[in-house]
Amino acid sequence: MSHSSTVLIVEDEENLADLFGIWLREQFEVHVAYSGKGALEIVAEESIDIVVLDRRMPGLSGKDVLQSIRERSDTQQVIMVTAVQPTEELAVIDVDDYLLKPIDRRKLLQAVEASELVLTYEASVTELLSLAARKATLETNLDKTELEDNSRYIDLTQRIRELEKQSDTTLQRLESGYQIDMLVRDQRIGAQPVEQF
Repeated sequence: MSHSSTVLIVEDEENLADLFGIWLREQFEVHVAYSGKGALEIVAEESIDIVVLDRRMPGLSGKDVLQSIRERSDTQQVIMVTAVQPTEELAVIDVDDYLLKPIDRRKLLQAVEASELVLTYEASVTELLSLAARKATLETNLDKTELEDNSRYIDLTQRIRELEKQSDTTLQRLESGYQIDMLVRDQRIGAQPVEQF
């Protein structure tokens, strides 16, 4: 199956970056950057559809790279891959998915394939999928009673409800045509919170 999407892997652990590249090259055109600076140079020169972005890097952090990418364009899908346990701050970090290390080939490939599919849908559905992924990550990793009192989380949930009303028909087509882990509705979340350390 041939894909036209271009993926940029940004990871300062070179062996891990190269491994991600091997996993994805069968289906995608892949660029690899071992630093935030290198990533921004590639983004400036190449047309990138999906960014797989490490959060903690020396020099320019993943958040710095994300901000620069979003300032240039908001059309790329950005998947943050990190060992950093999420906090309520994730509700306002403009990423489309958030994967916790260690990550295997299947999970990474599934996330990138889902991001590629999202690129074909209108902006409201893209935003909804991004927000739903962040909400699911927060609810899986943080105590739900604390989240319910958090203004960022409340705003995130309200925005999801608004977008669901606008996008319901398109989402039904998306859900029936493709299995996407990150599309998690309120009633489907059953994972138990993970204690932070």
